[in-house]
Amino acid sequence: MGEMLRGGRGGQVRLKTYLSMIWLAANPPHDVQYPARAWATLLDLPDPEGRGARRVNEAIGWLESHAFVGVEMQPGHPNRVTLLNELGDGRRYRVPGDAYNRAQSREADPEVLARHRYVRIPPTFWTNGWMATLSAAALAMYMVLLVEDSGSTKDELWFSPNEAQKRYAISDDTRSKGLNELRRAGVITVQRRPIASDVFDVMRFRNTYSFLPDALQSVARIPEKPSEELADF
Repeated sequence: MGEMLRGGRGGQVRLKTYLSMIWLAANPPHDVQYPARAWATLLDLPDPEGRGARRVNEAIGWLESHAFVGVEMQPGHPNRVTLLNELGDGRRYRVPGDAYNRAQSREADPEVLARHRYVRIPPTFWTNGWMATLSAAALAMYMVLLVEDSGSTKDELWFSPNEAQKRYAISDDTRSKGLNELRRAGVITVQRRPIASDVFDVMRFRNTYSFLPDALQSVARIPEKPSEELADF
């Protein structure tokens, strides 16, 4: 994800196109064959017939050159795009749940199981316009929070800036912008929690995050920025 996002607005189209392809090509043979203007319309890109379609084609070209997809030319028809392994190593795509279950049945090492961990993005993320509406930063942080939530038994999530950079290659700016946008959109709530372990410690605080479970059932909307954003620690 971090690799896809590098490169400004082009990174946003790469990530959104790839996630949308995974959504639509979940069943074997894990391929799609839609015109670029269809993807541009799905992602609500300006001028889907022209500039939007070109941006999608550039994104697909990047995904192919980095071994996230295979592209087969179809004269007179849209290209056939086939998913490849999410690691970008060129191997064939395997549904994460199936791969995890097979590894678990073979009593694979925890390290192997960890490689097949997965999260589900609900269909309403597309059908209610969230994929098109959220910025790249907000989409990245939504996915990070999904991963953190999948392995947590706590109601509130927290991770340090250093951990975000180490595990997800997410910059401080992306993390802060993304979390604030998700909060404004009503997808998550943010709470300030004290972290002092002793009454003699200097009082410090950190932000914790919780998903609002029904948020994605509504049509996507992000209110204008308030005069003050929450600082992220």
